[in-house]
Amino acid sequence: MSAPFIRDPHWDTTRLSYTVQAPAPAEAQAAFEAFRDRIEAMAPPDSFWRAPAERLHVSVHILANARHEYDKDAYWAVAEAAALAELEQIERRAFTWHFDRLIAAPLGVIAAASPDPRLAALRHRLIARLPPPPLPHEPPYPLVHCTLLRYAEPAALPADFAARVATLPCSVDWRAERLDLLRNERYPSLHPRLVQTFTLEQA
Repeated sequence: MSAPFIRDPHWDTTRLSYTVQAPAPAEAQAAFEAFRDRIEAMAPPDSFWRAPAERLHVSVHILANARHEYDKDAYWAVAEAAALAELEQIERRAFTWHFDRLIAAPLGVIAAASPDPRLAALRHRLIARLPPPPLPHEPPYPLVHCTLLRYAEPAALPADFAARVATLPCSVDWRAERLDLLRNERYPSLHPRLVQTFTLEQA
């Protein structure tokens, strides 16, 4: 097999996190649903885990990581005021991304766009200005990305799976006109509770 595919051990388990996400607009949801159908057809049934279309998103910043073991609510009690204040002050201009490739990454299939310096600057600002969590932040994935599918049975994937995914032509435009601050109880953000929405102006 050409890539070290891994079964995500935390899928649909209780793993608390706090995140800032840009939800996929309807047009991107529809395009990614078609890709998910095509990718699922490449492997036997039940090879993937597939979140509902309305949960497709770009992770803008992970405030408290679901994979880390500490009291996330206790941390949020300390960080909440600063986080809300910083998010209220962000530039209220929509993010625009062009997703031009599909990648069979270690934990799942992602749609990816080029790095966004403005998004990177927002992440660095939040890391610098918010109280640090008990465990350090993990380096963000360099590409702007949306996870389409996660592997439920990676051993079932064909040997040329990564190459076949990479050949699918991808051209999806995404205008992020809001950011959602979420408290997530089921990994990966399957049943979130909205803390606050930050509306962005159209680009």
